Amino acid sequence: MAAGIAPAPDVLEEAPDLAGAEPRALSLVCVETRRETADVLTFVFAAADGSALAHAPGQAVTLAVPVDGEVLHRTFTISGASRTRDRIEITAKAQPHGRATRWLHANAAPGLALEARGPHGSFTLARREGAVRGVAFVSAGSGATPMLAMLRALAEDAPETDAIWIHVARTPDNVLFAAEIARLQAAMPRLDARVVVTRPSPGWFGFTGRISRRLMSVLAPDLARRDVFVCGPEGFMQALRVIHAAEGGDPARLHVERFAPAPEPAGDAASVVGEDAGPAFSVGLGAKVFSAGPGETLMQAAARQGVVIPCGCGQGLCGTCRVRLEEGTVAMRHQGGLSPREEAQGYVLACSARATSNLRLSF
Repeated sequence: MAAGIAPAPDVLEEAPDLAGAEPRALSLVCVETRRETADVLTFVFAAADGSALAHAPGQAVTLAVPVDGEVLHRTFTISGASRTRDRIEITAKAQPHGRATRWLHANAAPGLALEARGPHGSFTLARREGAVRGVAFVSAGSGATPMLAMLRALAEDAPETDAIWIHVARTPDNVLFAAEIARLQAAMPRLDARVVVTRPSPGWFGFTGRISRRLMSVLAPDLARRDVFVCGPEGFMQALRVIHAAEGGDPARLHVERFAPAPEPAGDAASVVGEDAGPAFSVGLGAKVFSAGPGETLMQAAARQGVVIPCGCGQGLCGTCRVRLEEGTVAMRHQGGLSPREEAQGYVLACSARATSNLRLSF
């Protein structure tokens, strides 16, 4: 496992502005790939024109990945950057059913050019608002990537920070960034690292089991007094919310990263398409047809009826859920996930658009 690229010294100083900046179109060229585990690779990209790739640690970019004649838009957290900010790293697992990630693993090599959009996202150290309290980074699986970017920034700008790194992996072979965390510990004397595996193998002497209040009391006894950044599967993040609340933590100090819409409370989906909510509209997407109530987004309506639209941030930022509006009208308000050119071409974001007539959509 390679040591990785340290962040630029001024990344943290720019974080508040960059976190609120509108994403922009990027032309990237792969300059290096690096294997992290058997099914996880890190891809290093530079701007095609050699310009800087400014971002705040914890932000993400959306790659346009060409697969079998289609262009799939997928969002990946930036896991690191060069000191001069002319290169960024993306670490991705080859998902068993993920067309884009499997294509990247098979085809990404130095010289590969990809279009992208970003950076976007507000899951950054700016959420600490200058706090001097300790911080805990709690991740499961590839949720470690935004955490690593932020930890690298702290190692560079605030190495005396009281920090805990807690990472949960399925097996010892799935543990991410172990060598890099060890390197950062040399620079951060108050950085403690805890690794948990749910399926230990002979020779593993670390923590085991699924995340629980009892286990967290051992891993981070002062969790409630820290700024806590959490990223992982939805069930994992929900468990951390419950544990953090049970320990008396301030909800405002718990920061959660999500690359999918927040689950709707029970009853909400039904309430927006009920008899009192107005007429539902018919939405055709390829060969599939579903209904959309006037109060729900196209993404909510599709998910409610089992129609899959790839989604990233769910907040109109990343552009992953982009679909083309072939017929009909929508009301849409996004946060920079589409460029003016893309909107002029008829694209809408499923997470941010609501039907105002019957629709026909395409990918």
